[in-house]
Amino acid sequence: MTRSRFLLFIFVTLSTFSFAHDANKAFFTIQQKESMVEVTAEFPWSIRNALIDAYPKLENSKSQNDFDTAFFEYVNNNFQIENNGSRLKLLSVNDASHKGHSHQTNFVFLFEGNEFDVIKNTMMFNIYKDQENFHDVLFQKEHIKFITSLDLESFEIVPSSSDLGGIMKMGLLLMGFIVLVISFWIKKKQL
Repeated sequence: MTRSRFLLFIFVTLSTFSFAHDANKAFFTIQQKESMVEVTAEFPWSIRNALIDAYPKLENSKSQNDFDTAFFEYVNNNFQIENNGSRLKLLSVNDASHKGHSHQTNFVFLFEGNEFDVIKNTMMFNIYKDQENFHDVLFQKEHIKFITSLDLESFEIVPSSSDLGGIMKMGLLLMGFIVLVISFWIKKKQL
């Protein structure tokens, strides 16, 4: 009986290391940084399959440069950020320092420009019909979270109602101030 428990313990312990994160989920953090938009991306191991599916010639390539060039193009075609209908230029795609599990890959994408209002993300849609890309957008002073999938490939950034409420309050205060100044001016003119 002791040997059975020991084998069960070994099996359970080792099996927890064998499970990978969901192969059809990727995570992105998007934020404005001075004159650039920075995207931190966390992909599962299956990103390599998506890249080879998009660029079949990579299957036999041993050149890291081939993979880097193809991945830049893949990101450029499948992760797009816009501002007022104009697409921001992808400047670089860099391997990020490894922070997660061994079955994930982290990258940083840099886009030219510091403002954006639409994000389109179809990464890995070419290999999974149930792919989900999770986004955390650090926009002004708030976090906006959304998911892209085959049903919803893009997301429009809209300021929260609290921001609009603040703008409206400022407008009303300004109008009130103007009315007071004009009233004061009219009364002074009548004297």
